[in-house]
Amino acid sequence: MTFIGRADDLAFLQDCYEDPKAQLVVLYGRRRIGKTETLSHFTQGKPCLFFSAQMATKEEQLAEFSRRMFEEGAPAAAYLDRYADWRTALVELTKLPPPADGGRRLVVIDEFPYLVKSDPSLPSVLQNLWDHTLRHANLMIVLCGSAMSFIEKEILSEKAPLYGRATGVLKMLPMPYWDAVRFFPDYSPEEKAIAYAVLGGVPQYLATFDPDRPLDWNIKRHILRRGAALYSEPEFLMREEFRETAKYNTVIRAIALGDTKINDIATHTLIPATALGFYLSGLMETGIVEREFPVTAAVGEQAKGTRGLYRLRDDFFAFWYSFVYPNRSELESGDVDGVYEEVVRPNLHAFAAHAFERISADWLMLQSRSKALPYRLNRCGRWWDRTDEMDVVALDRTSRKTVVGECKFRSAPMDVPVLDRLHMRAMKLDADERMYVLFSLNGFTARLERMADADDTVRLVDIDELMTAQG
Repeated sequence: MTFIGRADDLAFLQDCYEDPKAQLVVLYGRRRIGKTETLSHFTQGKPCLFFSAQMATKEEQLAEFSRRMFEEGAPAAAYLDRYADWRTALVELTKLPPPADGGRRLVVIDEFPYLVKSDPSLPSVLQNLWDHTLRHANLMIVLCGSAMSFIEKEILSEKAPLYGRATGVLKMLPMPYWDAVRFFPDYSPEEKAIAYAVLGGVPQYLATFDPDRPLDWNIKRHILRRGAALYSEPEFLMREEFRETAKYNTVIRAIALGDTKINDIATHTLIPATALGFYLSGLMETGIVEREFPVTAAVGEQAKGTRGLYRLRDDFFAFWYSFVYPNRSELESGDVDGVYEEVVRPNLHAFAAHAFERISADWLMLQSRSKALPYRLNRCGRWWDRTDEMDVVALDRTSRKTVVGECKFRSAPMDVPVLDRLHMRAMKLDADERMYVLFSLNGFTARLERMADADDTVRLVDIDELMTAQG
């Protein structure tokens, strides 16, 4: 399959590669996010030692690393069967034959946390070698890992041996929607939006669907069917990241059902509000949950404990906990069609509405970066107070210029009353300039189009324009 997206990540890695100084890059992100594929694409045509660690003992890891080093021409191959320890093995990186083109040697260690778990002294060994030897060599070393909390706490934190040694830290994020929908070139714009709402921007999930098959077929075959790869994916990831998976499950399920405030989550889960912070922090660290504030909220307000609304940030987790988790009994018995027709299909558009809001917000920021708007935007998100809310609000750096938007992922075209309500709500924002953008799945009525044509502060954006955007 053709490699899709990741232009910014690849550009960052290439800049590191071309830097004349030795490089120690930490690249990490959740499983299935495309780290290995991106690194494989980056290393094409470059002299590279690519070592993929496994769940194994220290001795087994060293034996496999030794084999890869000897294949690359490490001189110790003449008198060793394998290296005795990691210090001996890693210092030998400086003795590998120089690339034929005179360039630098690239070393990628994939799933580095597996090596550390089998030998906890490894980060200290690497830190010492980097300080005294490796940082003077013509090397670029990439340490890659999927255990996000482990990487952040054991590799990047202030107390970790390698703290301050990394010359680059790249946390890989889900793909933006304009890259994700390229996995489905023949889907209609509406189907692309729904597929993105279901799978999010995780490349391996997107690649699981067959783009030549209908969307409903893919959902039933690859998510709802017992034994399919995505059927148990969230459970696998939860077990890998957390110990008390049952409690984390109840928290995610509560949020998926619409409990967004901490007291509501506590009531639903029977976990005391004072204890919920621990579980919510873990879920936020792994990118499953996010804490959301009105886009106009000050930094001080966002720093206050457990305030804000909690929402599922991971689209696939949101879909799975909305439709798979509560219907496991029927799905385990094989009633895939029944669950899809009676539960999934009737609620699919309502479910996709949240992702449509985020698509619209991402499109606005893309337009801003492309200088296609009257002013450059600084931040974008939802806005709400006690009585009103707006789907999309974006502000410039001064917060005096704003773009407000309404999103409708519905079958009916958007009409003038929607714009009228948006005008009224926007008056609650203290701004000198306002622009109004309406995002619609099924277009706009003729009278709304005429009104927009006569008012240069109003812009109408349909699903076709959203789905043809290019980052």
